[in-house]
Amino acid sequence: MKARNSILRHPSGIEIETPLLIPSYSSKGFSMDKNGVSEINRPMFLCKEYLTESLLISAYDIYYKHIPKLEDFISTEIVFIDSGGYETSQLYDLSGVNKHPSNIKDWKPEFLDETLKNWPNRYPAIIVNFDHGSIRKSLDEQIAEASSLFGRHKNKLSDFIIKPEKLSNSEIPIDKIIKNIAALDNFDIIGFTEKELGNSIIKRMKSIYKIRMAMDKVKIKKPIHIFGCLDPISTILYFLVGAEIFDGLTWLKYSFIKGSAIYIYNFGAINQDIGIHTSDEQVRIKSLTNNIYFLEKMKYLMKNFTTTKDFNSFDKLGFENFGSFIESNFNDFQSNIKI
Repeated sequence: MKARNSILRHPSGIEIETPLLIPSYSSKGFSMDKNGVSEINRPMFLCKEYLTESLLISAYDIYYKHIPKLEDFISTEIVFIDSGGYETSQLYDLSGVNKHPSNIKDWKPEFLDETLKNWPNRYPAIIVNFDHGSIRKSLDEQIAEASSLFGRHKNKLSDFIIKPEKLSNSEIPIDKIIKNIAALDNFDIIGFTEKELGNSIIKRMKSIYKIRMAMDKVKIKKPIHIFGCLDPISTILYFLVGAEIFDGLTWLKYSFIKGSAIYIYNFGAINQDIGIHTSDEQVRIKSLTNNIYFLEKMKYLMKNFTTTKDFNSFDKLGFENFGSFIESNFNDFQSNIKI
């Protein structure tokens, strides 16, 4: 079992503790008005007072002003600035439901660089290297270009996302990453997109585990970040095999209740304090705030698990035997893994 927690020290002086569950915002998958303003703006305004630890936004959305001014929605200790790769691809994360057509705008490394240079220091940031949905490069090129970018922004922590080397490849080159594992020590965080780790939960778990094992072997303690994953079940399973940081849009699209992610507008029917007479808009607002509290609770249970190793503690997420359900899936992984 590789469940763990770490402390990252930001150049600004703040400390960031893992496991970290990061609510994300993206214009992709949401409608846009004629002025290019995303419908995501409303939840960004509404959730400002509830999000205090971390959030993730895209440099692409900042550059093209799809989202509000920073002061209108940021109230967190740390902000992750994503690379733009998600918004410039026609692919969706595994939680994607509202697949509005994407009008992809021009996106270049210099646009990301400009966005990062203009980022105000009053908002401590963790930055992700350049990514584009229709561009793929070798692992060596990815490492070199990321190192160059991060070297120009030393007042921010680095989050190196590793992508497949070719557009024809849907998954990252695990064996090549392990062969070059020592090079990853130059970055603060090592990231992977959930979808690109494998085509099943157990394969993705194996990929994370192999990379974590290889990092541990050479004493690289940098945390692993899984992009596009924030649902209760997958997040905990990936945490058990070595990942520590998770982000995703799931909290905007579903309601977290009793350890599961359900259709958001059924939240009122299940929660009797809200009821079926409540408007869809109000149900959505209640769901968002509930999801934030749910993620906080899940984070602390994950953190405590690193000490207690008690699967039953996860029952507190909503229903009896949820911990046993997680343990059963983890045991299935252990019985099948061959490294």
